[in-house]
Amino acid sequence: MKRIIKTITVLLLLTACSKDHSDFLEGVTRQAAVTYLVTPNGLGDNGYNDAAAQGIFSFIIETFTPVRMLQPQDTTQAEQMYRQWLTDNADKDSAVLILGSSVYEQMARRVPVTLFGKGSRVLLFESSARIDGLSTVKVSRYGASYLCGAMSGGFDALILSAVSNNPLLDESIMGFMAGYNAHHQEGKNAQVLYLADDESGWAMPDSAYRMMARRIRSSSTFREMIFPLLGGSDIGVLRAMNDEQNNLGLVIGMDVDQSALSPRVPFSMIIQTGQVLHDYLKDWLSGRDWPASRTLDMSQGAAQIMLHPSFYRHNTLMDYEYRDPDTFLNLYNRFIDEAVSKEQEYENN
Repeated sequence: MKRIIKTITVLLLLTACSKDHSDFLEGVTRQAAVTYLVTPNGLGDNGYNDAAAQGIFSFIIETFTPVRMLQPQDTTQAEQMYRQWLTDNADKDSAVLILGSSVYEQMARRVPVTLFGKGSRVLLFESSARIDGLSTVKVSRYGASYLCGAMSGGFDALILSAVSNNPLLDESIMGFMAGYNAHHQEGKNAQVLYLADDESGWAMPDSAYRMMARRIRSSSTFREMIFPLLGGSDIGVLRAMNDEQNNLGLVIGMDVDQSALSPRVPFSMIIQTGQVLHDYLKDWLSGRDWPASRTLDMSQGAAQIMLHPSFYRHNTLMDYEYRDPDTFLNLYNRFIDEAVSKEQEYENN
């Protein structure tokens, strides 16, 4: 089977380098190398996966460290690539592999890591599992999701999830529902719907679009708050909210600032994916050890809510619940401390 591998180096920066090219290239051949195993269909999601790639690329630009991106078509091909990387790098020094999401957790448990070279490591991102031979790091979504739920209490709410029985998504759903149940107005309700039964739900923007368009059109006055946990499928929700102009619903931006993608995004739940990976790679290049497992959260700035004042400058249909330009700022200030506290309780249980 042909492997889809994109090799990216910093050679494009040679023209900006004052040192002799041959000396520079000799240095590159001795440098450490990074490989990034991307989630299937992950890149181009305008969210989590793109933020991760941005963090890795910023590290490359700063340090002139070569990088490869492995883009599998599915998890079966991803495991083939993983096993091949372990074989190719078993005795090499300073080779690091980043497994891009919790989708790879079972694979990481199943395939033993056998690296004998100095400084070679494997990092599984978005997992808190303890797995022999590699490190894991996760950004907790519970507190930020709790805050989103509390801030959505004046609306009926829809949590739209890519797939069921995913620990990372389940954590977000639990957090949102906890905040919503604690603070929603009487008569308001929240519902959870799933886009698919398997990992294909991460890359089904057309299905997400059709689902949202039907939902909006079926209501005489649509005014739900949408909490999308969809990866690359999220763009379908944003398109539907844009196309169906005669609605009063809102959508929470996910993973990155998504206010530029739709005028119906009053705030976004930001996950500092790129910064976390950038910091881990800098520690690795400096020879600092990685913890076996680590969870970062709101109190450390790894997750946060970003308010979008530009929301009130768009020509957006407004409902009485949020017409006041301080609506979401007031809700944020009211519930932020509680959300941080609830996250600490959750992590300690």
